Amino acid sequence: MTLYSAGFSCLLLLLSTFSSAFADSSCKGTCTHDGYPLPCGVWLKNETKSASLGTYALNSGVAKLHCSFSSLPEPVQIQWMFRPSDSATAPWREFPCAKKEEHKNCQKEEIVVESNCEVRMNSLRMSGTYKCAATIPNHHDQRYRAFSSEFAINVVGIEPVKVISSKLPVNRNGEINLEVCANPRPDVFWHTVDGIITPDSASKRFAVTSLSPKTILKVQSEPVSPVPYCYKTSLLIHKVQENDEFHMSIRGELSIVHEKITVRVKSSNGIHGYYLQYLIASLIYYFS
Repeated sequence: MTLYSAGFSCLLLLLSTFSSAFADSSCKGTCTHDGYPLPCGVWLKNETKSASLGTYALNSGVAKLHCSFSSLPEPVQIQWMFRPSDSATAPWREFPCAKKEEHKNCQKEEIVVESNCEVRMNSLRMSGTYKCAATIPNHHDQRYRAFSSEFAINVVGIEPVKVISSKLPVNRNGEINLEVCANPRPDVFWHTVDGIITPDSASKRFAVTSLSPKTILKVQSEPVSPVPYCYKTSLLIHKVQENDEFHMSIRGELSIVHEKITVRVKSSNGIHGYYLQYLIASLIYYFS
């Protein structure tokens, strides 16, 4: 490290220490534990209005949450907390705001900290309950903690379809297994040469399995867990043709999404070529 960079780092450290000390000294109030004349503690002052909450569109909705707390003898630290809507027993966890602004108003009679949090709805799993928690650091009594109301947010929309697996040999039976994630539960339509086919129905060459919740097994000794908002379905094909193309439509609450399922049909030429390569390799081995 050069002398210049070392000196610059020390200067930044001194400035940071000075700023912190100044902020702490300017945000000290006087209070009494017996409540007179000014009680010690934390109190909710303001919070998000219910009119700004509700249902938001996936990838375009932005919820603007707000809360403020008054406290004595020191300012509070505010954390934004989240619990998913698919589990009422899940623990609350802190989540990062897409954009967060805080303002502090320091007075001896009342110290107010205001927090504004933007939540951008880029995942269905952001559906759930939100709240803000305020605490005065290094004070452990219950009076030095407070919470806002719980804000319910629901994210609706359709995420891109995922191909789990596919097996498409020409002139033989094949299948395509998909994962569809949407909220609420969507309607699925396959577009085939035989017409439109929905889950639990079939045509001459095609059949579609039911749209069932996707599950995962986290631990062998425990039951499977559902994947929130995600479903699985399969298209079964009788005698796959080389020119087969696969399209589907997914209808949600706000829109209809049209998807071209990009999968590769294993051509008969490719199969013959594989066996030809195998035969040549066998002959070389035999005569060597």
